[in-house]
Amino acid sequence: MVQYPSERSRPNKPGEIIELRTCVKESRPYYFGYKIEESLIKKLREYEFDRLFFYTEKNLIESFGKSLFESIRAEYPCELTLLPSGEHCKHFPVLEKTLVDLTEKGASKKSMLIAFGGGTVGNLVGLSAGLLYRGVRFIEVPTSITGQSDNVLSNKQGINGKNGKNHFGFYHAPLFVWGDTQYLATEPLNSKRSGIVEGIKNGFISDPDFLDYMENVLNPDVNYSDAELTDLVYRVILSKLPILQRDPTERVYGAILEYGHTFGHALEWLMGGEMFHGEAISHGLRIAARLSRRLGLIDQAVVERHDYLIVEKLGFSQPFPVGITAQKMIETMRSDNKKTGPDLRFVLLKKTGECHNPEGDWLVTVDDAIVEEILEEFIGAK
Repeated sequence: MVQYPSERSRPNKPGEIIELRTCVKESRPYYFGYKIEESLIKKLREYEFDRLFFYTEKNLIESFGKSLFESIRAEYPCELTLLPSGEHCKHFPVLEKTLVDLTEKGASKKSMLIAFGGGTVGNLVGLSAGLLYRGVRFIEVPTSITGQSDNVLSNKQGINGKNGKNHFGFYHAPLFVWGDTQYLATEPLNSKRSGIVEGIKNGFISDPDFLDYMENVLNPDVNYSDAELTDLVYRVILSKLPILQRDPTERVYGAILEYGHTFGHALEWLMGGEMFHGEAISHGLRIAARLSRRLGLIDQAVVERHDYLIVEKLGFSQPFPVGITAQKMIETMRSDNKKTGPDLRFVLLKKTGECHNPEGDWLVTVDDAIVEEILEEFIGAK
């Protein structure tokens, strides 16, 4: 169970920084707080490099990115590159262009990349850093709740292929992570919900007490003071760390973090980047709960708690997209990046706070007919 730190050990005021010790494989410092941008410039002075390459998206450069970029450029040689928004960033043509541009602009082994953005920017830049000259350093500055509380903790970098999400990638840790919650101010509502839903998932798979906390603090408008939002993101970070500390590469016990994600990733893929990651995962979690119930693992009250937390408390109330059929979902799930054979395999819930683990395997094979039945019921529900 996560032991939350005392009030004095979490960031309480603007400019205050705490360093999180993640203790995961290839752990790197994570500096977290609210309005700590000025200290990032000072932090850069501790490292030797010849040039910096700053990557972000157009909407972010117009809000917070321009100020940070210009502050960095005032002290160091720094190139700005704007990447495509969202999942459109995570494709081979963008990766190739990024790498070719780096070599043409004179990047060296001493250069450093800065990823200023959400998880897609972090993935693209992290993968580029790992590939360039067999590995250069990069710094991750996540600007979304998902980025600050989920993506950056795993050190997973990847892009999509033509058949599914995150088919190509590897582990490459940043030099450090700089999580400043002031950047969350302009994050779209459904994007904020996307990060928080991962915390709900963490509670269901490993920490009932954290789930109780979430039930008390969630509101569908994600309306919090700066201090409240900083505290919420901090607690979501802490909800994931015990799982990663036990299995940093998420290949055995850490696979439980994929609860709801096989369904969610399939839906996200079928939507062609037109749905927030967390919105797809919100559907995936609710479907996974129903599948767990159908197999006799959990009772109906646990299914209903999924619906209550995700739909009513968090506000992910959008209906399942029209035109996405059970058969399309099943076909897409056959290309899931966790597959080990032709069978459909899922993380299932045994009870609140614990996943099903028959014969030591956290990914459970389920007959196609049962999966199709559950999907058709969920898709057809009004």
